[in-house]
Amino acid sequence: MIKHRLAEPRSAKHDLYSFAADQLSQEDIWSEAAVFLIGGGDTVATAMTALFFYMARNRECYRKLAEEIRSSFEMRTQIKGGAKLTNCKYLRACIDECLRMSPPLASTLWREQRSQDSGNIVVDGHMVPRGTRVGVNTYSLHHNPTYFPEPFKFWPERWLASRDENRTSREAFAPFSTGSRGCAGKAMAYLEISLVMATTLWDFDFEEAPVKGAMEGGIHQRFSYQTSTEFQLHDVFVSSHDGPYLIFRPRTHSVT
Repeated sequence: MIKHRLAEPRSAKHDLYSFAADQLSQEDIWSEAAVFLIGGGDTVATAMTALFFYMARNRECYRKLAEEIRSSFEMRTQIKGGAKLTNCKYLRACIDECLRMSPPLASTLWREQRSQDSGNIVVDGHMVPRGTRVGVNTYSLHHNPTYFPEPFKFWPERWLASRDENRTSREAFAPFSTGSRGCAGKAMAYLEISLVMATTLWDFDFEEAPVKGAMEGGIHQRFSYQTSTEFQLHDVFVSSHDGPYLIFRPRTHSVT
């Protein structure tokens, strides 16, 4: 795919290559493409899986979300990107709470001041000498009770408050990173997750599978979270996971 695109004129498509062709070597292009494949696929898959976990574990949240989806649309074909899906506020709140508790990129994204920059960086009054690696651990940030009261509780309602009421929480919410290095695929990720959950709840009911360890995801492993209410993520740049294991039952009264 990359070779095919490189063989085309730069202006053939309005894509990233058309902007960066003069700035990147072919080696860099291959490297960036590999990161996009991982960052754009594994992260969304992990977030979707975590959302199914939290919905299955929190039945009142499940009930509210199912009711919102099934009352917002008259038929399955209406579930698509647009105003109706955007107006599913509880769906977005559930997604945000899932991303807060189990961010697919949970570890620290290190940054280092470039050696050719002049002077030192000052962050919040603290001087950072050149060559110092700095970063913020997303999981720790998202579980800091200063910003998120009851941080280990899955509570989508925290995101339904007005922006003035939960300004501090929103400013500390960074599953996609922030600033100029924030995720370029943020809007697409939200759309993908919203469509998958909405269409699933339209077509199916689901619940935990009645087997031992179905929702534990390796909780007893050496480097796992020791709280059964959290979706177990194994941090390897992007996160891997085991389960959850669920039972899906078709909704016989659904309308296509």
